[in-house]
Amino acid sequence: MKKVIYFGNKTSGFQSTKTTLETLEPLLSEIVDIKSYSHKKNKLLRLLHMITGFLRNAYTADYIIIDVYSSTALRYAEIIGYLSRVFNKNYILVLHGGNLPKVYGKLEQRINRLFNGARHIVAPSHYLKSFFESKGFTVQLIPNVIQLEQYPYLKRDKVRPKILALRGFKPTYNPMMTVKAVEILKKRRIFPELRLLANSDEEHYGEVLNYIKDNKLQDCITVLPKQDKLIWIQESKNFDIMVSNPLIDNTPVSLLEGMALGMCVITTNVGGVPFLVKDNEEVLYVESNDSMGLADRISEVVADNILASGLSARGRKKAEEYDWQNVKNKWIKVFS
Repeated sequence: MKKVIYFGNKTSGFQSTKTTLETLEPLLSEIVDIKSYSHKKNKLLRLLHMITGFLRNAYTADYIIIDVYSSTALRYAEIIGYLSRVFNKNYILVLHGGNLPKVYGKLEQRINRLFNGARHIVAPSHYLKSFFESKGFTVQLIPNVIQLEQYPYLKRDKVRPKILALRGFKPTYNPMMTVKAVEILKKRRIFPELRLLANSDEEHYGEVLNYIKDNKLQDCITVLPKQDKLIWIQESKNFDIMVSNPLIDNTPVSLLEGMALGMCVITTNVGGVPFLVKDNEEVLYVESNDSMGLADRISEVVADNILASGLSARGRKKAEEYDWQNVKNKWIKVFS
Protein backbone atom coordinates (compact mmCIF):
# COMPACT_ATOMS: atom_id res chain seq x y z
CA MET A 1 0.00 0.00 0.00
CA LYS A 2 1.40 3.40 -1.01
CA LYS A 3 2.30 5.87 1.76
CA VAL A 4 0.80 9.36 1.55
CA ILE A 5 1.10 12.51 3.66
CA TYR A 6 -1.77 14.98 3.30
CA PHE A 7 -1.17 18.65 4.23
CA GLY A 8 -4.09 21.00 4.74
CA ASN A 9 -6.43 22.41 7.36
CA LYS A 10 -8.01 20.09 9.94
CA THR A 11 -10.07 22.75 11.65
CA SER A 12 -13.41 21.14 12.58
CA GLY A 13 -12.26 21.06 16.20
CA PHE A 14 -12.73 24.83 16.38
CA GLN A 15 -14.81 25.72 13.30
CA SER A 16 -17.56 23.05 13.45
CA THR A 17 -17.45 22.27 9.73
CA LYS A 18 -15.29 19.45 8.36
CA THR A 19 -12.71 20.40 5.76
CA THR A 20 -12.06 18.46 2.57
CA LEU A 21 -9.01 16.87 4.19
CA GLU A 22 -11.04 15.66 7.16
CA THR A 23 -13.66 14.17 4.86
CA LEU A 24 -11.18 12.55 2.48
CA GLU A 25 -8.65 11.15 4.93
CA PRO A 26 -10.73 8.22 6.28
CA LEU A 27 -11.92 7.41 2.75
CA LEU A 28 -8.43 7.49 1.23
CA SER A 29 -7.26 5.20 4.03
CA GLU A 30 -9.10 2.43 2.17
CA ILE A 31 -6.57 2.64 -0.66
CA VAL A 32 -3.39 4.20 0.81
CA ASP A 33 -1.51 4.43 4.12
CA ILE A 34 -2.19 8.06 5.01
CA LYS A 35 -1.06 10.61 7.61
CA SER A 36 -2.22 14.22 7.72
CA TYR A 37 -1.36 17.68 9.11
CA SER A 38 -2.47 19.97 10.72
CA HIS A 39 -5.15 20.42 13.37
CA LYS A 40 -3.45 23.38 15.10
CA LYS A 41 -5.62 26.48 15.53
CA ASN A 42 -2.80 29.03 15.65
CA LYS A 43 -1.62 29.61 12.07
CA LEU A 44 2.08 29.78 12.93
CA LEU A 45 1.86 26.59 15.00
CA ARG A 46 -0.07 24.96 12.17
CA LEU A 47 2.72 25.77 9.73
CA LEU A 48 5.41 24.50 12.14
CA HIS A 49 3.40 21.32 12.70
CA MET A 50 3.22 20.78 8.93
CA ILE A 51 6.95 21.33 8.47
CA THR A 52 7.77 18.99 11.35
CA GLY A 53 5.39 16.36 9.95
CA PHE A 54 7.01 16.64 6.56
CA LEU A 55 10.55 16.24 7.90
CA ARG A 56 9.55 13.23 10.00
CA ASN A 57 7.71 11.33 7.27
CA ALA A 58 8.76 12.54 3.82
CA TYR A 59 11.59 10.04 3.35
CA THR A 60 9.21 7.08 3.33
CA ALA A 61 6.27 8.78 1.56
CA ASP A 62 5.33 7.89 -2.00
CA TYR A 63 3.14 10.96 -2.45
CA ILE A 64 2.55 14.31 -0.77
CA ILE A 65 -0.96 15.78 -1.09
CA ILE A 66 -1.25 19.54 -0.60
CA ASP A 67 -4.48 21.54 -0.32
CA VAL A 68 -4.25 24.85 -2.20
CA TYR A 69 -6.48 27.66 -0.94
CA SER A 70 -6.91 31.20 -2.21
CA SER A 71 -6.50 32.76 1.25
CA THR A 72 -3.45 33.12 3.49
CA ALA A 73 -3.32 29.30 3.63
CA LEU A 74 -1.79 29.45 0.14
CA ARG A 75 1.51 30.07 1.93
CA TYR A 76 1.30 26.62 3.56
CA ALA A 77 1.01 25.03 0.12
CA GLU A 78 3.97 27.00 -1.21
CA ILE A 79 6.23 25.97 1.68
CA ILE A 80 5.28 22.28 1.59
CA GLY A 81 5.61 22.35 -2.21
CA TYR A 82 9.08 23.85 -1.89
CA LEU A 83 10.14 21.17 0.60
CA SER A 84 8.74 18.48 -1.69
CA ARG A 85 10.87 19.76 -4.55
CA VAL A 86 13.98 19.95 -2.34
CA PHE A 87 13.44 16.35 -1.18
CA ASN A 88 12.48 15.22 -4.70
CA LYS A 89 9.06 13.97 -3.59
CA ASN A 90 6.04 13.62 -5.88
CA TYR A 91 3.32 16.02 -4.80
CA ILE A 92 -0.34 16.35 -5.72
CA LEU A 93 -2.12 19.69 -5.48
CA VAL A 94 -5.82 19.77 -4.61
CA LEU A 95 -7.36 23.11 -5.55
CA HIS A 96 -9.96 24.85 -3.38
CA GLY A 97 -11.72 28.17 -3.37
CA GLY A 98 -13.66 29.99 -6.06
CA ASN A 99 -11.29 32.93 -5.65
CA LEU A 100 -8.20 31.07 -6.92
CA PRO A 101 -8.47 32.47 -10.48
CA LYS A 102 -8.50 36.01 -9.09
CA VAL A 103 -5.54 35.26 -6.82
CA TYR A 104 -3.67 33.76 -9.77
CA GLY A 105 -3.91 37.12 -11.54
CA LYS A 106 -2.08 38.73 -8.61
CA LEU A 107 0.40 35.97 -7.75
CA GLU A 108 1.04 34.34 -11.12
CA GLN A 109 4.77 33.70 -10.68
CA ARG A 110 4.39 32.18 -7.23
CA ILE A 111 1.52 29.92 -8.26
CA ASN A 112 3.29 28.88 -11.46
CA ARG A 113 6.31 27.80 -9.40
CA LEU A 114 4.09 25.69 -7.15
CA PHE A 115 2.03 24.20 -10.00
CA ASN A 116 4.97 23.46 -12.31
CA GLY A 117 6.56 21.21 -9.70
CA ALA A 118 3.44 19.11 -9.13
CA ARG A 119 3.09 15.51 -10.31
CA HIS A 120 -0.69 15.95 -10.50
CA ILE A 121 -3.08 18.88 -10.11
CA VAL A 122 -6.59 17.95 -8.98
CA ALA A 123 -9.61 20.25 -9.20
CA PRO A 124 -13.03 19.47 -7.72
CA SER A 125 -14.87 21.51 -10.35
CA HIS A 126 -14.94 22.17 -14.08
CA TYR A 127 -14.66 25.84 -13.15
CA LEU A 128 -11.13 25.56 -11.71
CA LYS A 129 -10.12 22.86 -14.18
CA SER A 130 -11.02 24.97 -17.21
CA PHE A 131 -9.40 28.11 -15.82
CA PHE A 132 -6.04 26.54 -15.04
CA GLU A 133 -6.01 24.49 -18.22
CA SER A 134 -6.38 27.79 -20.06
CA LYS A 135 -3.12 28.79 -18.33
CA GLY A 136 -1.33 25.73 -19.72
CA PHE A 137 -1.61 23.28 -16.81
CA THR A 138 -2.90 19.71 -16.97
CA VAL A 139 -5.67 19.37 -14.39
CA GLN A 140 -7.60 16.26 -13.37
CA LEU A 141 -11.22 16.57 -12.30
CA ILE A 142 -11.99 14.69 -9.08
CA PRO A 143 -15.18 16.00 -7.46
CA ASN A 144 -15.70 16.69 -3.79
CA VAL A 145 -17.06 13.66 -1.97
CA ILE A 146 -20.17 12.94 0.02
CA GLN A 147 -21.02 9.62 1.64
CA LEU A 148 -24.52 9.15 0.35
CA GLU A 149 -25.58 6.71 3.05
CA GLN A 150 -25.32 9.56 5.57
CA TYR A 151 -28.06 11.53 3.78
CA PRO A 152 -31.53 9.94 3.98
CA TYR A 153 -33.57 11.05 0.98
CA LEU A 154 -36.96 12.67 1.64
CA LYS A 155 -38.84 13.54 -1.53
CA ARG A 156 -40.36 17.02 -1.44
CA ASP A 157 -43.53 16.92 -3.55
CA LYS A 158 -44.98 19.98 -1.86
CA VAL A 159 -42.72 22.65 -0.39
CA ARG A 160 -43.37 24.78 2.66
CA PRO A 161 -41.51 28.09 3.18
CA LYS A 162 -39.32 26.37 5.79
CA ILE A 163 -35.74 27.35 4.97
CA LEU A 164 -32.34 26.12 6.19
CA ALA A 165 -29.06 28.02 5.70
CA LEU A 166 -25.83 26.34 6.82
CA ARG A 167 -23.00 28.53 5.60
CA GLY A 168 -22.69 30.94 8.52
CA PHE A 169 -22.07 34.68 8.88
CA LYS A 170 -18.69 35.22 7.27
CA PRO A 171 -18.61 38.03 4.66
CA THR A 172 -18.23 35.61 1.74
CA TYR A 173 -21.56 33.97 2.58
CA ASN A 174 -23.58 37.19 2.57
CA PRO A 175 -26.08 36.21 5.30
CA MET A 176 -27.97 39.51 5.14
CA MET A 177 -29.24 38.57 1.68
CA THR A 178 -31.08 35.60 3.20
CA VAL A 179 -32.42 37.59 6.15
CA LYS A 180 -33.75 40.39 3.92
CA ALA A 181 -35.38 37.85 1.59
CA VAL A 182 -37.27 36.38 4.54
CA GLU A 183 -38.32 39.89 5.58
CA ILE A 184 -39.77 40.38 2.09
CA LEU A 185 -41.62 37.05 2.31
CA LYS A 186 -43.09 38.02 5.67
CA LYS A 187 -44.42 41.27 4.18
CA ARG A 188 -46.02 39.18 1.42
CA ARG A 189 -47.73 37.14 4.16
CA ILE A 190 -46.07 33.90 3.04
CA PHE A 191 -45.11 33.20 6.68
CA PRO A 192 -41.56 31.83 6.21
CA GLU A 193 -39.49 30.03 8.82
CA LEU A 194 -35.71 30.40 8.50
CA ARG A 195 -33.05 28.62 10.52
CA LEU A 196 -29.53 30.00 10.29
CA LEU A 197 -26.51 28.11 11.62
CA ALA A 198 -23.61 30.36 12.61
CA ASN A 199 -21.01 30.84 15.32
CA SER A 200 -20.77 33.98 17.41
CA ASP A 201 -17.17 34.70 16.35
CA GLU A 202 -18.13 35.12 12.67
CA GLU A 203 -17.85 38.64 11.30
CA HIS A 204 -21.50 39.46 10.58
CA TYR A 205 -22.96 37.75 13.66
CA GLY A 206 -23.81 40.93 15.55
CA GLU A 207 -25.10 42.71 12.45
CA VAL A 208 -27.47 39.87 11.58
CA LEU A 209 -28.85 39.51 15.10
CA ASN A 210 -29.36 43.26 15.41
CA TYR A 211 -31.19 43.40 12.08
CA ILE A 212 -33.47 40.54 13.13
CA LYS A 213 -34.29 42.33 16.39
CA ASP A 214 -34.68 45.82 14.90
CA ASN A 215 -37.04 44.57 12.19
CA LYS A 216 -39.04 42.26 14.47
CA LEU A 217 -38.18 39.07 12.62
CA GLN A 218 -37.71 36.88 15.69
CA ASP A 219 -41.00 35.09 14.97
CA CYS A 220 -39.69 33.74 11.67
CA ILE A 221 -35.87 33.56 12.01
CA THR A 222 -33.91 31.37 14.42
CA VAL A 223 -30.12 31.53 14.78
CA LEU A 224 -28.38 28.47 16.24
CA PRO A 225 -24.70 27.60 16.66
CA LYS A 226 -23.23 25.46 13.91
CA GLN A 227 -24.08 21.84 14.56
CA ASP A 228 -22.48 18.48 14.05
CA LYS A 229 -23.47 17.14 10.64
CA LEU A 230 -25.50 14.24 12.07
CA ILE A 231 -27.62 16.71 14.07
CA TRP A 232 -28.50 19.08 11.26
CA ILE A 233 -29.12 16.19 8.88
CA GLN A 234 -31.64 14.80 11.37
CA GLU A 235 -33.22 18.26 11.70
CA SER A 236 -33.31 18.82 7.93
CA LYS A 237 -36.47 16.74 7.54
CA ASN A 238 -38.32 19.68 9.13
CA PHE A 239 -37.21 22.00 6.31
CA ASP A 240 -37.92 21.91 2.58
CA ILE A 241 -35.65 24.61 1.13
CA MET A 242 -31.89 25.09 1.46
CA VAL A 243 -30.52 28.54 0.67
CA SER A 244 -26.89 29.33 -0.16
CA ASN A 245 -25.96 32.78 -1.42
CA PRO A 246 -22.19 33.27 -1.27
CA LEU A 247 -20.49 36.08 -3.15
CA ILE A 248 -17.90 33.62 -4.52
CA ASP A 249 -17.70 29.83 -4.40
CA ASN A 250 -16.11 26.80 -6.03
CA THR A 251 -17.80 23.43 -5.48
CA PRO A 252 -19.90 23.87 -2.34
CA VAL A 253 -20.44 20.50 -0.67
CA SER A 254 -23.41 21.93 1.24
CA LEU A 255 -25.35 22.17 -2.04
CA LEU A 256 -24.70 18.49 -2.72
CA GLU A 257 -25.75 17.66 0.84
CA GLY A 258 -29.01 19.56 0.48
CA MET A 259 -29.77 17.87 -2.84
CA ALA A 260 -28.89 14.44 -1.42
CA LEU A 261 -31.48 15.01 1.32
CA GLY A 262 -34.13 15.91 -1.26
CA MET A 263 -34.33 19.59 -0.33
CA CYS A 264 -35.06 22.23 -2.97
CA VAL A 265 -31.82 24.20 -3.19
CA ILE A 266 -31.61 27.89 -4.13
CA THR A 267 -28.12 29.30 -4.75
CA THR A 268 -26.35 32.31 -6.15
CA ASN A 269 -24.89 31.55 -9.60
CA VAL A 270 -21.33 32.54 -8.71
CA GLY A 271 -17.88 31.04 -9.31
CA GLY A 272 -18.03 27.31 -9.92
CA VAL A 273 -21.73 26.88 -9.15
CA PRO A 274 -22.91 27.04 -12.81
CA PHE A 275 -20.34 24.33 -13.62
CA LEU A 276 -21.76 22.14 -10.86
CA VAL A 277 -25.56 22.32 -11.06
CA LYS A 278 -28.20 23.35 -13.61
CA ASP A 279 -30.74 26.11 -13.06
CA ASN A 280 -34.41 25.04 -12.96
CA GLU A 281 -33.36 21.38 -13.12
CA GLU A 282 -31.25 20.52 -10.06
CA VAL A 283 -31.37 23.88 -8.23
CA LEU A 284 -32.74 27.38 -8.66
CA TYR A 285 -30.33 30.23 -9.36
CA VAL A 286 -30.52 33.75 -8.01
CA GLU A 287 -28.24 36.67 -8.77
CA SER A 288 -25.65 37.59 -6.17
CA ASN A 289 -26.79 40.07 -3.50
CA ASP A 290 -30.40 40.04 -4.79
CA SER A 291 -32.70 39.60 -1.80
CA MET A 292 -35.81 40.35 -3.85
CA GLY A 293 -34.81 37.72 -6.39
CA LEU A 294 -34.25 35.20 -3.61
CA ALA A 295 -37.68 35.94 -2.15
CA ASP A 296 -39.18 35.48 -5.62
CA ARG A 297 -37.51 32.09 -6.12
CA ILE A 298 -38.66 30.88 -2.70
CA SER A 299 -42.20 32.01 -3.53
CA GLU A 300 -41.95 30.24 -6.88
CA VAL A 301 -40.99 26.84 -5.51
CA VAL A 302 -43.55 27.07 -2.70
CA ALA A 303 -46.31 27.76 -5.24
CA ASP A 304 -45.31 25.18 -7.87
CA ASN A 305 -45.52 21.54 -6.73
CA ILE A 306 -44.32 20.21 -10.08
CA LEU A 307 -41.20 22.39 -9.91
CA ALA A 308 -40.54 21.34 -6.30
CA SER A 309 -40.96 17.63 -7.02
CA GLY A 310 -38.65 17.79 -10.03
CA LEU A 311 -35.92 19.69 -8.16
CA SER A 312 -36.07 17.21 -5.29
CA ALA A 313 -35.76 14.15 -7.55
CA ARG A 314 -33.15 15.51 -9.96
CA GLY A 315 -31.11 17.02 -7.13
CA ARG A 316 -30.79 13.65 -5.43
CA LYS A 317 -29.76 12.02 -8.70
CA LYS A 318 -27.08 14.67 -9.19
CA ALA A 319 -25.75 14.19 -5.66
CA GLU A 320 -25.33 10.47 -6.29
CA GLU A 321 -22.54 11.29 -8.78
CA TYR A 322 -20.44 12.56 -5.86
CA ASP A 323 -20.73 9.48 -3.66
CA TRP A 324 -17.38 8.01 -2.59
CA GLN A 325 -18.06 4.76 -4.43
CA ASN A 326 -18.21 6.73 -7.69
CA VAL A 327 -15.16 8.88 -6.92
CA LYS A 328 -12.81 6.29 -5.40
CA ASN A 329 -11.49 4.96 -8.72
CA LYS A 330 -10.35 8.43 -9.77
CA TRP A 331 -8.08 8.61 -6.71
CA ILE A 332 -6.82 5.06 -7.29
CA LYS A 333 -5.78 6.13 -10.80
CA VAL A 334 -3.89 9.17 -9.43
CA PHE A 335 -1.89 7.05 -6.99
CA SER A 336 -1.11 4.40 -9.59
